[in-house]
Amino acid sequence: MVRECGDLVANARLVARTLTDPRQGRLFRAVIAAATCDSGAADALHRFYDVRLTEWGPCVDDAVRRGEAPPGTDPRAVLAAVSAPLYYRLLASGDPIDDAAAVAAAEAAVAAVTAGVFVS
Repeated sequence: MVRECGDLVANARLVARTLTDPRQGRLFRAVIAAATCDSGAADALHRFYDVRLTEWGPCVDDAVRRGEAPPGTDPRAVLAAVSAPLYYRLLASGDPIDDAAAVAAAEAAVAAVTAGVFVS
């Protein structure tokens, strides 16, 4: 899944870099925590992710056009699958968010895409 904007590994690496950045990582933890109990924070977080998913969605659409993903693949579901394991490490397990984790998250998402898991 390659495109000018990058591929799923590039997306996962970007998420990993953001979450491990000393300032941004703490900011994301705080905003996510606030979003669980404050509707304004939740709305802001939803808007942020809507923009992010809109920016990266064409990568998945292009993969469908090239025959690398089944028709009807939901780009937002794919991108959520790439990011979710990294956010789990940030918020729940405390496991390292490193390059290996980013690559594994992307590879798992690609396997799911190939299997048609995200076809809607």
